[in-house]
Amino acid sequence: MAVHIHVLDTFGGFYSARGSAPHQLESTFNDSTLRGTTFVMIHGGWPLFAQTESMLSKPNVYTDISMMVLVAEPRELANTLRSWLTAWPEKVLFGTDAFDGGADQGWEEVAWLGASTARRALALALTGMMRDGEIDRPRAEALARMVLRENAAKLYGTSVASR
Repeated sequence: MAVHIHVLDTFGGFYSARGSAPHQLESTFNDSTLRGTTFVMIHGGWPLFAQTESMLSKPNVYTDISMMVLVAEPRELANTLRSWLTAWPEKVLFGTDAFDGGADQGWEEVAWLGASTARRALALALTGMMRDGEIDRPRAEALARMVLRENAAKLYGTSVASR
C-alpha cells in the first residue's frame, strides 16, 4: 500500500503553507525502517516542483499532478512535466483531484477541467521534447501512456487494458 502525503503550498488563506516543502520529507523517505514503504507526494509539491523532482531520486517516492492541474496554467505545468519526465518518467502519475466545489461547481466540472489541463500540459511537454530531438514520437506516446495510466497501474498493482 502506498502512503499518500499531500504536499501543496498554495491552497487558500486558511491553509498552513509552513511545512509543505517536499524537502522536509527527506528524512522520512531516507528512514531505513521505511525503505519498504512507497510514498506518493500528492499535488506534486506545487509550486516547489524542483524539490519534488529531487525527492523522486529516492527509490520509494512518486508524485502525482493532482491539484496542480487546477492551480497552474498548462504551459507552466508543461515545463514541470518536461523536467520530471526527463529524469523520472516512471514516477509521475496523473491525477485531477476532482472534488465537489459546491452548488456551482460539482466534481464533474472539476474532473473535466483537471483532465483537460493535464492532457494539454502533457501534450505541450512531449511536443517540446520531440521538437528539441530529446525523444521520438513512439517514446512520446509511451510516456503519455505511462503518466496517464501505466505508472499508476504498476504502482498500485492493478491491471491496465491495452489498446
